[in-house]
Amino acid sequence: MSSDSDTQNKPKDTEKSANDTADRTEHSPPHQPTPVKASSSTDTGAGTTDEIAEPLLVERPTPDEPTANKPVLVDADSRVAFDAATISLDITQVAADLSEPGTVEAQNTPFKPHEVLAPPPPEDIAEDSDTDTADTGTADTDTSNTGTEKDKITRAIKNFINGEGDDTQSATTKQSSAARQFHDRRDVIKALTTLQTTHKPRYIPGETQIRTDDFKHALLNSMAKMGNTNLSKSLNAIDGRTIDFVEMLFGAFLRDDNISVALKSLLLELQIPLIKVAMLDQMFFQNINHPARNMLDTIAHLGIGIEDSENTLFKTMQLIVDQLQTTFEQNLNSFNTSLTALNRLTAIEKDKTGQQEEVTQKAIFKEHARQIVLNELQRHTYKKIIQKDLKPLILKQWSALMFQRFIKYGKESSQWNEIVTLLKHIIYSVQPITSSEQWVLLSNDSDILISDVSAQLNTTRLSPGSIDASLTALREIHARLLETSEFFQETPDYRLAEKSLDEMMLESEEEIPDTGDPPHIQISRLPRNVKQGVWFEIYNGEDKALRRVKLSVILFDEAKLIFVDRHGNKVIEKLADEFVEELNKEQSKIIADHSIFNHALGQVINSIIR
Repeated sequence: MSSDSDTQNKPKDTEKSANDTADRTEHSPPHQPTPVKASSSTDTGAGTTDEIAEPLLVERPTPDEPTANKPVLVDADSRVAFDAATISLDITQVAADLSEPGTVEAQNTPFKPHEVLAPPPPEDIAEDSDTDTADTGTADTDTSNTGTEKDKITRAIKNFINGEGDDTQSATTKQSSAARQFHDRRDVIKALTTLQTTHKPRYIPGETQIRTDDFKHALLNSMAKMGNTNLSKSLNAIDGRTIDFVEMLFGAFLRDDNISVALKSLLLELQIPLIKVAMLDQMFFQNINHPARNMLDTIAHLGIGIEDSENTLFKTMQLIVDQLQTTFEQNLNSFNTSLTALNRLTAIEKDKTGQQEEVTQKAIFKEHARQIVLNELQRHTYKKIIQKDLKPLILKQWSALMFQRFIKYGKESSQWNEIVTLLKHIIYSVQPITSSEQWVLLSNDSDILISDVSAQLNTTRLSPGSIDASLTALREIHARLLETSEFFQETPDYRLAEKSLDEMMLESEEEIPDTGDPPHIQISRLPRNVKQGVWFEIYNGEDKALRRVKLSVILFDEAKLIFVDRHGNKVIEKLADEFVEELNKEQSKIIADHSIFNHALGQVINSIIR
């Protein structure tokens, strides 16, 4: 989104005001392109190192250069294309976004083997979308009439900045007649530019309000030191209220629990640039595509997994913010340059972390496959006799075959069911014979079973010698059981085999005692917004800090959730029932990946129209 389109869409009176301001302002000498060099440092949280070798910013238009036909460029060697994506919601939804956390959108990961990973169902997404725009119950936030709501928001902002109701005109007239009592806006913007690089507020945990009076006092002192005026002058009402409105937005940022402590400090450094934007661009708050608000949203989205400031990603974003503070005077295209840098950084991070998360998911899936095979072996050998000679076949060779089939085909496949059925036949065939019917079945099926087992084992990379040894052991066990049985028959009477092998196996099976609800029941208790790609603050035990992690894998067969950090590395796993309890107790919570600007603007609008 370029500033060219924004400039063309401004009303004529806005353009005139901007031109007048530009004529009265002394432009600084042209700046040279300033690259942002990302330092290489170790992220103490994850124990990994981020490196960004290429410069993020290579060209920035100077204040004297026209922005028309002057695109913001990245270095020619870059192979990453960028779109200045708008993270904001529509302005008509702003009023409905009060204190609610907002929309949480799942970020789907590319690796989805079989049913183990949990992609969000399409019907759930559709229903969630309806919920996201639901009426919050506030009379002033009914979004049924789009045009009416947009007008209401515009009027609310205008009335607040210019003065309430019908008193707007009289207040403006009064200021004009006594203009010498107030600072000229040109001087205010110059003083703000001076403060921009020196005013470095830091967020204090628990802080919920911006100390606006302290900031205004610092601004007036700065103007006095510049020698442009005397201490008896003050800010005019419109400039003062513009500052108040922007500070109210930043106060809402401080109260947004979805933003980490580290990011709140970084966002606070953009207070003065945002105040200047609001003074220079009358339609800033109404323009959903404005690069300044998109910059705020991009910082929040990119840093959603950041837990502290001691990592390369945060430091790189800090460099981008520092450069904006250094270069931004009155040319709003500086925000386009910073937004382009952030978008490029987002693409780099997404590519790097996406690859690592895919590696992590594959490792998780392999471990899950081993657990599935172990569970099947335990289930079918429960209270069964397994001869010592047969253990290599069942515990090594057949388990390896089961692992291979699960990885390649999944648990619902016919290939998996085939070898599980053969496993049950093998185990049943080596149990003590307790009836003539069982003796006849074994006598009749032994050679067929051994042939089927041989065919399956020969599809693996197991050594032929080990396969032959296992088949020989199985054949000898069958012969010994038949010859030593009290139900031995010289001439087998096949009329006794009235039941099938499967029916007889079913009768002999003993179920493992239940230890709780089945996995699918436990999974069904999870809230609908617990999906792959959603970020959470996770309870990590007593006296331990919460961790910001992303849900990467849902294991349905084990009712288990696997979470990764912003690098894509596995951090923690939770059983479904355990996680539901933590959510209910508010020990863990969802992090809403929403537009922080719209969320804050919705709160401010509703606070001033009530």
